[in-house]
Amino acid sequence: MELTNEQRAYLGLELVEPSWERVEIPNNCVKPELSTGKDILFFDGDVLRKVIWAHDSGSFHESAYHLKTQDNRTMIAPITKRGKPKRLNGVNIQRCTPYGVYVEFSGGTDKRGGICIANYTTQQTYYSSSFAGEPFMDTDGLQMFLDKWIADTNASDLEEIQAFAGAKRRRCKYKEGDFFRFRYDRRNYGYGRILLDVRQFVKNGGAFWDILMGKALCVSVYHIITDNPNVSIEELQSLKSCPSEYMMDNRFYYGEYEIIGNAPLPENQEMIDYPVMYGRSIDGRDRDKICYCRGKEYRELPLAGNTLLEKDFRYSGISFGFHINQTIVEDCIRANSNEPFWASQPRVSYAYDLRNPIYQKELEYVQRQMGIKDDTTLEKDNRF
Repeated sequence: MELTNEQRAYLGLELVEPSWERVEIPNNCVKPELSTGKDILFFDGDVLRKVIWAHDSGSFHESAYHLKTQDNRTMIAPITKRGKPKRLNGVNIQRCTPYGVYVEFSGGTDKRGGICIANYTTQQTYYSSSFAGEPFMDTDGLQMFLDKWIADTNASDLEEIQAFAGAKRRRCKYKEGDFFRFRYDRRNYGYGRILLDVRQFVKNGGAFWDILMGKALCVSVYHIITDNPNVSIEELQSLKSCPSEYMMDNRFYYGEYEIIGNAPLPENQEMIDYPVMYGRSIDGRDRDKICYCRGKEYRELPLAGNTLLEKDFRYSGISFGFHINQTIVEDCIRANSNEPFWASQPRVSYAYDLRNPIYQKELEYVQRQMGIKDDTTLEKDNRF
């Protein structure tokens, strides 16, 4: 599927100018015999302006470039005087940096498929159908989605998407105790809180099990979905939250998740819902120990003489976004419980989360093994 200029305008994409030349190449142009479709390049003279990475399944990725080419468009011109030309092919194009808005659609047999609208320059996402809780869509479903998207777009929406397309990259500060706002879709907001800045905690001398990639933050999401962008901190503190998780700081650092205020976290760390990390050390220099980490509390025992649970409860998975979406939070709100949350996580890291009620016996065992009082069980109201 190839988008029209009308659709591009409503998605914030750069339009294809009438003077641009459209060229099709095998989408694995290093080995054309392995191609599963045709990629599409748009040239403004000798300048490559747009690339659509396509697949026979209907999946595609459209993004904007400004790459000068030479030798009858067979080579990418060097950016610096010392640089060398590179052959114009899919591999080398992907090594170059796009700019502005891109749209990605994953369809075919991928039951998690959907559409994502994001910006390379700002490192922000404007809309993700999977995060909005939309069901899987094939190419016919995408066409219906686009028709509805355009029909639902008002003048303010159009102005907003154009501002998103032309925005500059930001670098924002954040800290523990911050409340933040984010969007589930174009109309509805969610809210959450930063419970732990792992890097800052370690920098200040804190002990933490170093098995998380990137600049990790522990965050929680409140049981609220609203069109109100100005919910007060006091109201948020009265709400329940989904179980917290670790994620990289990118969405905060680049300003996609907006900080709206701060308040001190409870001094009693047992009152804060932190993930529990438990398992054998992964340090090749010191493998023979069992490690436990819950927020700012870290403990370890020698492997010899102690029984390690067979299931992997290290909880070392980390990503750029949440494991929840709008549908899961809606279900939690209706149930006034996190039971729908746990039921929705059969194959991701939450399936091995010791806070999951199905692992109550394992949690109690770990607490006894590590010398932690039974009253620190994490079955709590999650209000903070």
